[in-house]
Amino acid sequence: MNQHVLNRTKCYLAGNIENSNAPHSWRDLVKSELAATGIIFFDPLKKPFMDSVNEDKEHMARLAKMREECQFDELSKIMRKIRVEDLSLVDRADFLIAVISAKTASWGTAEEVFWANRMKKPIYLVVSEGKQACPFWIFGTLPADQIYGGIQDVIADIRQIDSGEKQIDLTRWKIFREEFR
Repeated sequence: MNQHVLNRTKCYLAGNIENSNAPHSWRDLVKSELAATGIIFFDPLKKPFMDSVNEDKEHMARLAKMREECQFDELSKIMRKIRVEDLSLVDRADFLIAVISAKTASWGTAEEVFWANRMKKPIYLVVSEGKQACPFWIFGTLPADQIYGGIQDVIADIRQIDSGEKQIDLTRWKIFREEFR
């Protein structure tokens, strides 16, 4: 078996930020649990670009105040930059882990997932209320085996792939041989 099949691959962590009480919790768990794999995680809360603004609580409060005060031009300018950066990270990622709520719309996460799906990237989509609550549209978009009811199932799957226990689906995985990563 190959050890560390996913070493130095890149994973984007997509999920609700605006309407989330704890946007860091699942992302930090994934990064901690999968640290030994050598996967490079792109976290939209800790962007790697030199001139990025991280979307922390203070930044989100500032955006909310701008919206409340009808400062739409300035809000649009800031959000366009964030959108471009986040979609650029999706472009650069080899695969995505996304956490959604069936009850709370997350427009950025939806665009990131659909963007990655158009590129046929592997997507590990977690529906926080369970797979049975997954919106019907998602079942028409992603293969059913890419939809999960919990983050621990995703972590277990990725560990199996990384260890070589589980084969990757080469119709969706387009990763370089390790010497080119």
